Amino acid sequence: MKKMNRKVFGTFATILLTCGLAASTVVTVAIASPEKVQAAETAPYRNVMYYGDWSIWGGEGNFYPKDIPADQLTHLNFAFMDFDSNGNFKFTDKDAAVGAPVGQEGVQWGGANAGVLNALQDLRASNPNMKIGISIGGWSKSANFSTVAANPTARANFVANAMKFVKYTNMDFVDIDWEYPTSVRQPDTVDNKNDTGTPNATPADKDNYITLLKDLRAGLEKQGTEIGKKYELTVALPASQGTLAAGIDVANLFKVVDFANVMTYDMNGAWSNQSAHHTALYGNPKDPQYNSGLSVDQTVKYLEDKGASPDKIVIGSAFYTRGWNKVAQGNDPLQPGLFQAAEKNNKDADLSLTYGAKNEKPLTSGDGGRAGGVWAYRSIDALKKATTGLTEYWDDVAKAPYLYSKDTGEFFSYDNTRSIGYKSQYVKDKKLGGIISWMQSQDKPTTSTKRDELTKAIKTGLLGNTAIPSNPIVYTNLNVQATITPYNENGAGYEITIKNNEVANESNEVLKLTELAFETVKTPKFYLTTSANETLTAGDYTAGTVTTANGMTAIDLSSVYDGQTIPQGASYKFRLKSSAATVDVKNIQKISLTQRMAKNGVELGKQDIYTGNGEVTPPDPSDTVAPSIPTNLVASNVTGSTATVTWSASTDNIKVAGYKVLRDGVEVSNVTNGVSFTDTNLKASTTYNYTVKAYDAAGNSSAASAALVVKTTDTPPPATNEWSATKVYVGGDIVTYQGHQYKAKWWTQGNTPGAEVGGPWELIK
Repeated sequence: MKKMNRKVFGTFATILLTCGLAASTVVTVAIASPEKVQAAETAPYRNVMYYGDWSIWGGEGNFYPKDIPADQLTHLNFAFMDFDSNGNFKFTDKDAAVGAPVGQEGVQWGGANAGVLNALQDLRASNPNMKIGISIGGWSKSANFSTVAANPTARANFVANAMKFVKYTNMDFVDIDWEYPTSVRQPDTVDNKNDTGTPNATPADKDNYITLLKDLRAGLEKQGTEIGKKYELTVALPASQGTLAAGIDVANLFKVVDFANVMTYDMNGAWSNQSAHHTALYGNPKDPQYNSGLSVDQTVKYLEDKGASPDKIVIGSAFYTRGWNKVAQGNDPLQPGLFQAAEKNNKDADLSLTYGAKNEKPLTSGDGGRAGGVWAYRSIDALKKATTGLTEYWDDVAKAPYLYSKDTGEFFSYDNTRSIGYKSQYVKDKKLGGIISWMQSQDKPTTSTKRDELTKAIKTGLLGNTAIPSNPIVYTNLNVQATITPYNENGAGYEITIKNNEVANESNEVLKLTELAFETVKTPKFYLTTSANETLTAGDYTAGTVTTANGMTAIDLSSVYDGQTIPQGASYKFRLKSSAATVDVKNIQKISLTQRMAKNGVELGKQDIYTGNGEVTPPDPSDTVAPSIPTNLVASNVTGSTATVTWSASTDNIKVAGYKVLRDGVEVSNVTNGVSFTDTNLKASTTYNYTVKAYDAAGNSSAASAALVVKTTDTPPPATNEWSATKVYVGGDIVTYQGHQYKAKWWTQGNTPGAEVGGPWELIK
């Protein structure tokens, strides 16, 4: 069995908590694609999930990325990435990250498309509602944060590694999980033989943490501008007010990050000599430790008091239990065992005494050796069968469930769908940022493969039954070119050579393997358009499956073993036979490339690798001069739904292949013929910022032009657009109610316009 990492396992060192789409469907867009990328419509709340790399092994029931209920999530954190004291990245499990096939069709061990990191990209391509990101550190891998954050050279290297990593893995955000700044902790090798603790923590961590985050933010914004992508920066924060006060500059941290995931779980556990809730929404005054503030509500109030933006606070939910082995029943017949004394009568794997209850998995020194009463939510029924008299109770003050056996004295705290419902409503009432959960593999399945009972409860509680809005998925093009040679053997046709010009540059193991995966052409499919009246078919087996529809020929190499990947520096040739007696290269106008992580997978973007007009114009890797910056941006045809942007053509000597139009930093079009673009599906009375870049045939792009600020006009609603209590409205929607017009400021359903000061409706007239 593979090692089992934990997110927040360990000793309570102080009295404060340490705490299918069809295969031919292209749903993502590469930077060089002429297809328009739709702008993101941000979900009003976030449903954020952790996915541990060890989930693929037997200890978690071989739970693969393809089985994640991605349609219910807005963000998915891959946990965890390790790093050394110089800021160099290290795998916590290389086989899981880049080696194992993880249930992907046609993927082989060690292939360029193997591992969780690639499978997550395939999952996200089918679910553009969900952003994917890397969570760095964690409970057992936070030792080097203090050293790296304090050293400018190591910090710069760490940031550079993070930028390369998210580029190579097509990720959307970086999550820093430093547990915890200024908090000194020795490794707990009984729980995890690979635990590093935080022995080097110093008081300077508090300021250095902000410096590290600012450097990461600057790096993400720079790289995002270069490739036309909006990155996010997030953090994981402790729930303990004491730990927060000691190590977190709350006000300044919230100015830097997009949102913070507050780990409001593990707030009580086997390190304590009394039973309590480990993830309660509210504190219960009957708890002797009530003044410690170990509840969601108390932590949120503390953060807000210290300057945190409410809409950036993401509270935590637990998909697992914490438990005590022998707890007194107490005198309350309705809530037996709650807030009662525990006996230290159980043993950890090293035979030390503990208050903790039995775990779901056997105690193994170095791999889950602490008895903490940890059971996955999906195993609650098994826990009940394994424990005589175990009964579920509900604390209506804390809005939290627990299990207690009067026969054995065992006590288990956890979240269920009822407590999740209250947490979801709390987020909406307080206008917070959403909910984060640890972790996906521990959820209870509601189908044969999806583990989604609590996940779906969160999504429904926050966002209702409507689909989560999609995000534009932006990929960086590879340096791949096509050349065409006519042939005349048993008929006429074209021999097409695909050359992957990418070159391996990385030496660090993590970056080397992720660069290899990124720069290898994977399960390619080519789309070829011709200007002549001819039909193309496979000229030999190397062309794989060739089909023609709507004047376009598709060449799918998934069935050809030698064509399933084209490594860095390699070439691949195939032949297409023409129905014409003679052929002319001038008849081929364009060849585009899409990739898939697995056989019959979703296509991950589209880039042009050949443009014709009688000439083969492959990109020149040696050309490093970008075209001039477009100028004279002007907007016209501005209404509530459209805006036309025009600019001056590039006038330098570099041949311009096209222009990239960005709206609010995200590419929305790639103009290959002309200097004008009409944006559609805009919202009324909304401000947009447009910039334009020019690029040449080699893909070299100019810097962005000066921003053109465009504000659309109001589009009056139809006279029949009366407000309905049952209809879901999103930000920008306009309704009529009692003779007045109102505009929705955010997602809302059932909130009467004008009835609530500061509510979701804005009076227009």
